[in-house]
Amino acid sequence: MNAFSPILDTSQTIAAISTPAGAAGRAIIRASGPQALEAAAAVFTPAAGTLHAMASFGSVAGWVRAPGLALPGRAYVFRAPRSYTRQDIVELHVPGQPLVAAMVLEALLAAAAAPGVRPAQGGEFTLRAFLHGRIDLSAAAAVADVIAAATDAQLRAASANAAGALGRLCASWRQEATELLAQTEASIDWAEESIELLAPAELAARLENLAGQIRRSLAEALSISDAADVPRAVLAGAPNVGKSSLLNALSGMDRAIVSATAGTTRDVLAAPVALDGLCTNVLLQDLAGLAAPADIVGRAADAAARRALKECDVLLPVVDIARPDLSLLAHLRAQRPTAPVLVLANKADTLGPARQERAAAALAAASGLDVLPTSAITGEGLAEVRRRLAGMLHLRAERSAGSCALNSHQRSSLQEAAAALSRAADLAGPLATVADRAEILALEIRLALGQLGTISGDVPDEELLGRIFERFCVGK
Repeated sequence: MNAFSPILDTSQTIAAISTPAGAAGRAIIRASGPQALEAAAAVFTPAAGTLHAMASFGSVAGWVRAPGLALPGRAYVFRAPRSYTRQDIVELHVPGQPLVAAMVLEALLAAAAAPGVRPAQGGEFTLRAFLHGRIDLSAAAAVADVIAAATDAQLRAASANAAGALGRLCASWRQEATELLAQTEASIDWAEESIELLAPAELAARLENLAGQIRRSLAEALSISDAADVPRAVLAGAPNVGKSSLLNALSGMDRAIVSATAGTTRDVLAAPVALDGLCTNVLLQDLAGLAAPADIVGRAADAAARRALKECDVLLPVVDIARPDLSLLAHLRAQRPTAPVLVLANKADTLGPARQERAAAALAAASGLDVLPTSAITGEGLAEVRRRLAGMLHLRAERSAGSCALNSHQRSSLQEAAAALSRAADLAGPLATVADRAEILALEIRLALGQLGTISGDVPDEELLGRIFERFCVGK
């Protein structure tokens, strides 16, 4: 039993503040479990009737009481099994001052200590919804994704998953894989009767078709990434070409100190850049100017810059449009030869339109790279930088309308499932009969089913549950 195991016990009643921290119009204190009504009744007095007499989805005004506190409030009752957790749930809505909410929760927990009410842990309400069959694991994970969504596209896709979109997709894939597994295993029993239930070529075609469906969904899906998986673009170049000014201008925040003194940046600075309406932000990194380091701090900065270069998804060399350093461009390309490149010819405001156009064209011809004139002072070219970044990272706003959203675990599981199905298809194709290699074929199909099951929760795994629900805040 791991540290996550105790909250798998749903026999206790849990309570928590379920609204975000900070002042608001109202705060919500939520309780779920066998003693939810008793716990709420300890601190809430209805204006009429009792909480126990209320029907599901009912609400009543009244008074919320705690030591030294009596305020108007409202109670909402959701009866099992027609509630989010499929247990009795009571929500107390009070004025949204954080201290008031904390006092009410503390009073509720203290007054209801005997019946066994305890504070909820992060994600425990949604965990109970999953454990009681109210939602599958993909929908449970989507609740956290909805909360964490940073763009409209992410929010729409995560909301679709919360409503069961990804779960239904996985269920259809599991149904097809289960049928293929059954026919594969049945071929063993009928081998001695010379009865072929499914020809190897047909089995291979169906397996590869299923793998293709999964891969297409992977290619079209939006990413809801962990912080470590956010796409990274680096601004790299000689000292004093305007990298820090571009970082501040593109991110909309004063993340970097801007100075005419060369070498002001001594570390890798980073800030998120929103790509309007698209499925994710980009982490834009400003590297220390690449020059011969003169001291131990300079050497450390240079090492950090080179690590960032090797790990980036997009390379944005920055040059002074009036004095571009072609040797530095070649050096940067050698550091990260496979990354897409867009040269930002900065300080375009120092040249007139005609000279600017000629300088950019000459730089593009000499370097063989795409060049975009920019100015952190006037904002010239910055909108185009965002648009080009989206293209280089293969992000498209129009994908969001019909796409599901996948976090890193879900992507990995689908990749493994598709790979297992393709291995089985490659194995089945050349066979004379399926029975010749049925055991190995069945093993690969079972592996694919297991990977799909980790997304829907059909394959139980406490460690996986812990990783998913540790992302939640308390009260959700």
